[in-house]
Amino acid sequence: MNFILRGVRVIDPLARLDARSQDVWMDSGRIVAIYHHIEEGAVPVIDLTPAPGAQECVLCPGFIDLHTHLREPGDEDAETVASGARAAAAGGFTTIVAMANTQPPIDTPERVADAYARAADAPVTVLQVAALTRDVAGAKLTDVQGCLAAGAVAIGDDGRNAASPRLVVQALERASKGGRPVMIHPEDEEAIAQINGATGSVVRCVDRPPQVEARAVDIAVRALAHARAGRLHLQHLTTARSVEALRRAVEQGFDVTAEVTPHHLAMWLPVEQPPDPVSLLKVNPPLRTEADRAALVHALRDGTIDALATDHAPHRAGEKARDYADAAPGMIGLETALAACITLGGMGGEWIATLVERMTAGPHRVLGSVIGIPEPRLHIGEVATAVLFDPDAEWTVDAASLHSRSTNTPLLGARLKGRVLLTLNEGRMVHRDAARMPMMESEVAHA
Repeated sequence: MNFILRGVRVIDPLARLDARSQDVWMDSGRIVAIYHHIEEGAVPVIDLTPAPGAQECVLCPGFIDLHTHLREPGDEDAETVASGARAAAAGGFTTIVAMANTQPPIDTPERVADAYARAADAPVTVLQVAALTRDVAGAKLTDVQGCLAAGAVAIGDDGRNAASPRLVVQALERASKGGRPVMIHPEDEEAIAQINGATGSVVRCVDRPPQVEARAVDIAVRALAHARAGRLHLQHLTTARSVEALRRAVEQGFDVTAEVTPHHLAMWLPVEQPPDPVSLLKVNPPLRTEADRAALVHALRDGTIDALATDHAPHRAGEKARDYADAAPGMIGLETALAACITLGGMGGEWIATLVERMTAGPHRVLGSVIGIPEPRLHIGEVATAVLFDPDAEWTVDAASLHSRSTNTPLLGARLKGRVLLTLNEGRMVHRDAARMPMMESEVAHA
């Protein structure tokens, strides 16, 4: 793997680098040089110089996803660690953070260790969250410090929010000793149960009005204030009211971060042409109004929201083919995240550099430096963990071409802009677009 990329835009947010019309020489997975023109000699050149009026291809650090559901163990027909990692590589992600709500949940130090063992040969780096409560049921705190010692990068019950404020305070206090964040799925489960008349699980309940999210955000921030320690991370915010609550918390000096998903940036209800089945649109929290979507876009642009996170939630086809009320919530997103944000989510054009920051440095900042993964950087002379993408390249989302085992996305058949051409993880080529990247060495590393 020895080639020169000609005429690309190099974006490295942590280095405050945004350089256009650059040549990048890569050899054996290392960045040898970045310069405005490199004489190639005998080195093959991949000329990516854009046509007049077109955007340049972008080389940047590999993306980090804070919010990935890998269904292994328990539902390998929907996704495995290997298939999810391949989907991540195809989407430009070189690090993904796996949620704890598997079957059984990742709620003990031993299960954290087992999760890392399963991911040892994955083509991308897979980090693991440990559950906040046993069985993700909200009743009893897990061995937080033991799970952190086993390698958990955060604590959280995503998919549920049944833990009492008292348990959240305890989790914040204990996670703070390891410098790890507590991730909260901000929906008030008691309110959802009352609104829907539910007596059991509320996971599939349809009616989830904005106030159940806003209340959960307020409760989480109050828990952080009471703990007087720790870092709070709010997952998949969806409403303008939640954004304002986040802004107030940050202005008051609380150590709180937040994420937004590509689908909440790119979609809202009602949609002009619902997919078939319409349950492909079902997510928790649900899609909101155009006004909420606009508030999310603005908050991601101005940095109030720190990171883009996919909430990649694969499901077997039968789970999404049910009536809307009975269908499982969630959609896949690793392979469509970049394009959805560029095409539909208000982050294309002049916002490309900001989008790169929110997919690289932003997620790394949420996790914190103590987790031990390298900063997302492009270092000359070192092996590269990087992604090359063309923000103008058009492609159609096609089930047959997806790397995930699941195809539950309302974007099937959609024509999007923004295509990943090459993904490198620690110098290994883990994904490439063969048509655009005709390199002499074509083997791509897989799990």
